[in-house]
Amino acid sequence: MKRIILVVALCCLILTGCTNSTINKDSTLKSVNANEKSKAYILAFDSVWEMDSALNSDIKYISINTKSFKNFSEENKKQLFTYVADKYHVTMLDMNIDELKDKGYINDGYFKDGLVFEISNYNSDSANSIYFEGRKWRSGYGGIGFSFEAQKKNQKWKLKKCNKTWIS
Repeated sequence: MKRIILVVALCCLILTGCTNSTINKDSTLKSVNANEKSKAYILAFDSVWEMDSALNSDIKYISINTKSFKNFSEENKKQLFTYVADKYHVTMLDMNIDELKDKGYINDGYFKDGLVFEISNYNSDSANSIYFEGRKWRSGYGGIGFSFEAQKKNQKWKLKKCNKTWIS
């Protein structure tokens, strides 16, 4: 009976994806010295980070391809990169998969020492709402797609939903 309860509990955690990861997001975002646009992307990165945590193991680099971001300034980038580097103890890169291959980070379709976070499609991007789709990628056999939506209410970004849309 205990095994059944444990299995059901684990399945519930897995199926909820990053939706339940908002418990401490407010306190984390309050302590971040960043502008509002950066805080929305920090919320997105932290939420997606928790999805398929096996992709995160033994990494030294995170490449967040900010060229795929809408209306994202150099200051936004600096704030996001500083936050991620400090929290996850990694070296930050700003390259897409092709650029990483050209620089030798990706060999035989595998980013051995890191992962790529990229946005592929925006459904909304305003001062009070953001909704986009993207991917967290480590290899052709190790990646996930996600959709992320957040709204700004009472001057704070709140996660509305973050779902895994595909897995490889």
